Amino acid sequence: MPEIVSNHIDTLMPPVLQRIQDQHTAIRILNNSIKNNRISHAYLFWGPDGVGKKFTAKAFAQSVLCQNTETKGCGVCSICSRIERDIHPDVMIIRPMGKTRLIGVDTIEDINKTAQYRPYESNRRFIIFEDAERIGIPAQNHFLKTLEEPVSETTFILLSSNPGLILPTIRSRCQPIRFQRLRLETVTKIINQIKEIPEETASLVAMLSQGQISKSIEILDSDKRTLIMELFKQLAQGRDPLLLTAEFDQFLTGIRKRIEKEVNKSENIDKKELTPAEQNAMQQLINAEIEAQVANEFESCLYLITCFLRDVLVYINTQNSDMLYFPEMISEFPSWNHLQAEAGLNFVEKVRSYLSRNISREKVVRDLFFALSPKI
Repeated sequence: MPEIVSNHIDTLMPPVLQRIQDQHTAIRILNNSIKNNRISHAYLFWGPDGVGKKFTAKAFAQSVLCQNTETKGCGVCSICSRIERDIHPDVMIIRPMGKTRLIGVDTIEDINKTAQYRPYESNRRFIIFEDAERIGIPAQNHFLKTLEEPVSETTFILLSSNPGLILPTIRSRCQPIRFQRLRLETVTKIINQIKEIPEETASLVAMLSQGQISKSIEILDSDKRTLIMELFKQLAQGRDPLLLTAEFDQFLTGIRKRIEKEVNKSENIDKKELTPAEQNAMQQLINAEIEAQVANEFESCLYLITCFLRDVLVYINTQNSDMLYFPEMISEFPSWNHLQAEAGLNFVEKVRSYLSRNISREKVVRDLFFALSPKI
């Protein structure tokens, strides 16, 4: 995330924490815990995706472990640099993996063992769980004992956009820190810094992202918005949903091939030097990363679909184009009445439920396009 320093910052706060945008309460809590030397053994960072939870977790670790005695959390020393690049031995990032995209019992048992030993080179170890709601229930039960008998040198940070899926016994042993959606102005400013695009375009994308930087970048880095507009134009014209399904499947196939190429390039390791077991483990990680990225791309499409249907409902009720995500699509809105738009929104939620149960994405898309068609 770019370094945009917000107003009303405590100048004694570590520089890396000063970079965090629009999360004043969260940063104040973490900064006070550092100043008072009362760092919790476990935190639950919860809130929407793409608002800086992981960025903050790493900045917190930098602020605690930084070797700069004058400016803790300097962001430029060897320790801060290695934490930023995810290569510091005392800051572990745990991600869901495998076909089920879960953090399993084996992973948790390894973490429990690691937590019993002293950190490698620092006075504290940080273990950060991405998508902590993806820790399987049996794994959560294995993790509970470690949280009940905390080790003073280890701090766990659970990142979650859906903390209700985490067992209450786990949540109760973590200090909860809530993260808010970013302000429209913040997202617009950051997008402008990253992409150098017209302010009008940045504002539109910021509104579409609903305060989530990662979603803004996804929208800008793809042609998904154009794709979704074309989808609804063709549905309005009565195009066969089966044909649209086949075309959309080709779009996702192209995305998958691009992701596979990028992931395999980033994992540029000579597999000849690995044992068969290590090769298998690496391939599982690569496959999990590819599947996760494809799922994120598809979720972006679902989100844009909900934005269009929301626009239809807003315009039906207000006739006001100032509140729309797709103002250029007003001419197509009459093809849907409010009952059809609401039914479409409800079916999108069903799609998310179906995918969580590993139902074929192609079948789900086909059923979705039939549900969205105003001519059927």
